Amino acid sequence: MIAIDFLTSFARRSVGGARVRPYGLDVADLAIDFDAPRPIVATRVLAACLRCDEETVWSLAVQTRILLLLGISELSLADPIEAYLTCTCGATAIVELATDELARFAGERRRDDLTVAGITLRLPTGRDQLRWAQLAGSDDVARTVMSELAGERLSDALVAAADALLTEVDPLIELEVESACPSCDKPLARQIDLERIALTRLRNARRVLLQHVHAIASTYHWTETTIAELPAWRRAEYAALAEARPR
Repeated sequence: MIAIDFLTSFARRSVGGARVRPYGLDVADLAIDFDAPRPIVATRVLAACLRCDEETVWSLAVQTRILLLLGISELSLADPIEAYLTCTCGATAIVELATDELARFAGERRRDDLTVAGITLRLPTGRDQLRWAQLAGSDDVARTVMSELAGERLSDALVAAADALLTEVDPLIELEVESACPSCDKPLARQIDLERIALTRLRNARRVLLQHVHAIASTYHWTETTIAELPAWRRAEYAALAEARPR
């Protein structure tokens, strides 16, 4: 489970005055459309769970947004964050990921100087993510992305150099996980999408909340708001009692 002290401290360092909470404690959480473009979903979840405005969240570095999403997903669900690496023999290695450990890993690679051939880059933000989602499928996306982070159009060589630098110092956007097959011991590696994992977990948390609301409202006739505001453990207990009630 997520270390609460770590998540609280990280959230406050990232967003002044942030007061982090799990997803699913407010009925408004149910209004977040998880089928919207991912940068929009991430921004709305973070703004709700950090209790801040969306403009602040859009300006956060993508890596920070990913860590906050993962932390909130750990806070909201009892099951650990896991990556699955399937071997050619058919066996699967399970790698457990913890937000605080990922933050330390990223922090070790942090650099203040992001300069390539005299050109200074900046880290991508949520607003950049949204812009790039809109560019998907267009020509020369890589050049557009790197040029926007540099503030000027880059040559092919500089695009490659900029991409290599950002991969090194901003590793969570495209994280490669390594393990070994539990059956044949073959080395395994896979690039994983941490943002997708976090949002999938939070979508699952919404499904659980909806199931609890349905079970409790059908039995006790309480409002959606009243049920959503219950502590998660009490909501689960009421839902279990409602489901066990003879029909």
